[in-house]
Amino acid sequence: MAKIKVLIEGYAKQFDNGWKASSTACLITTNDKKIITDPGCNRELLLNALSREGLTTDDIDYVFLSHRHPDHVLLTCLFEKAKYVTFDDHLIYDKDIILEYDKNILGKDIEIIDTPGHVSEHLSLIVDTTDGKVAVAGDVIWWLDKEDQIIDINQKDHSQAIDMDMRQLVESRQKLLKIADYIIPGHGKMFKVDK
Repeated sequence: MAKIKVLIEGYAKQFDNGWKASSTACLITTNDKKIITDPGCNRELLLNALSREGLTTDDIDYVFLSHRHPDHVLLTCLFEKAKYVTFDDHLIYDKDIILEYDKNILGKDIEIIDTPGHVSEHLSLIVDTTDGKVAVAGDVIWWLDKEDQIIDINQKDHSQAIDMDMRQLVESRQKLLKIADYIIPGHGKMFKVDK
């Protein structure tokens, strides 16, 4: 079964005129792949986290990108040997080769699912682990720093992206909460889903 480890717990602090934010980054390991999810935008944190795992950016086979926001994707270019699984019309990028992919491209224990709402093109992962199903939720579920991590499927999305759709976001939240035993939010702590 796949193994998943949170390398960086995402954070998000809003200022009057902007943000300090970087996404949660996870390392998923299968029998034959090492996958990074949403590498974020804090280079020092990411490289230090990889180093603690005894890895370099060249050891990563795939980078999974949940959506287009820079606080999730800015460091993607560090992984020069990796293939990129993207929200972009369900395409995988291998340098200058761009192909459609199957929902299980990352392995039999990992499923890519559509979870629109935060933005129109948003993906999440469902990872089968020995502890149960873990959803890597991107920004379907996320919190500001110091905000209580209370699940409310109708909670306002703080970013208010131009193509944010609250109805779709609620449906995506419901989908993840129904499937997952644990959820790793785009910003905030991993939590167990009360069933």
